[in-house]
Amino acid sequence: MILSYIYNILKFKKWELLSLVIILVTLKWSAIITFRPDINHLTELHKCPACYGTSACSYIDMVDITPYDFYSTFAYLFGVKNVYFGFLKTKKIVLKKLAQSFELDELDRTLCENKNFSHICTLNQKEIDNEDNIDFHKLVENEVRLDFAKDNSNRLNLCPTIQHLNNLLQPIYHNNKNIARETLDINIWILTLLNPEPLLLQILSAEEDWPVPKYFGACGRIVIEEYVGLPLIVYYNKPWISRAKIASSLLDAAYKFTYKSMDFGFYITDISADNIVVDANNNVKFVDLENVIVVDKNVVPTGKPIIWNQLQVNTEDFSCSECLAFSHVDICSHKTSDHNYYAICKTLLALDINNSILPGGLLHDIPKDIFKKYLNIQQLIKQCVNPQPPFDRVKAGIQLKTLLDVIVQKET
Repeated sequence: MILSYIYNILKFKKWELLSLVIILVTLKWSAIITFRPDINHLTELHKCPACYGTSACSYIDMVDITPYDFYSTFAYLFGVKNVYFGFLKTKKIVLKKLAQSFELDELDRTLCENKNFSHICTLNQKEIDNEDNIDFHKLVENEVRLDFAKDNSNRLNLCPTIQHLNNLLQPIYHNNKNIARETLDINIWILTLLNPEPLLLQILSAEEDWPVPKYFGACGRIVIEEYVGLPLIVYYNKPWISRAKIASSLLDAAYKFTYKSMDFGFYITDISADNIVVDANNNVKFVDLENVIVVDKNVVPTGKPIIWNQLQVNTEDFSCSECLAFSHVDICSHKTSDHNYYAICKTLLALDINNSILPGGLLHDIPKDIFKKYLNIQQLIKQCVNPQPPFDRVKAGIQLKTLLDVIVQKET
């Protein structure tokens, strides 16, 4: 679209080229100014404790906001979620405001218009006393509790009960031991309202081999994360063996989110080729964790549904090739679900030429020699998308990953 627009401009008459030059020079200087926003202005530190935290404030002045490639420049110019790219010393980083500007404005309006939260409203920043003794931890509980009546996929949901919420949040409390508990609870509450990604990046730590970027900390209303690599969509036409390695990593992520923790299962409800990036070793990382269902695997026996120990199988309508349909009620009624395999296989791996984002899936155009040697590869992909007895989606996904690993090892 952009190239077409430029082409049409170049068809102007010669006398109009002067106007074009002026426009381009103006855009150039505007871009230079835009690409280097004031980091201290972005943090909005004066709005704390109604912010994301202060763990990165000691080194925030060392951040250099500079797009480092075409994709980071494009994402900054045309993205809507206030994402910035830059360096922390020599390390590439991503900085996120976690919400659109109007969402942040609406949050401030809500806080300032509610007398219960006046002490954390910027306009009333001199009023620092919590006279009404608001229990912000209780507010966090209310936000993460899943309301089945609404069946809302937004933000962080913990189910079927919230009795182990403190266990879920323990890594966050541990990482912020020097922060007063009430202040930290306010930070956590704000994130559950806006975007819980920083919470999940600490719960699912990259240092513990979860497929997510490293979390460096927060300063005011900006968080700093590791820059991992380019979006999955960029790899659509890469050599097939490279794509096979990426597909294996996707299936490994499905397994980890489902089974790695003995206490909780994590089900990503917004999986797309734009929300996943690929590192230099063809391993994937999930960079958008705004919408996640967390299932407590250790609910007390009296709270267990009758079907609790049965694998929840997604049987939603498969007629829509690009729809990711699921039921919160079903997922939360089982200790484990095949949702992560369903989402990854249907959205990213399905051999569906009607998919407008990934026509034919990430593993499209299987080389003839590989197809002849490994005849069941297409069948396993199909079973992972829409399993038929005696298969189930998890078994198909595990077998598909094993097969892809064998192919990558033998064919490279």
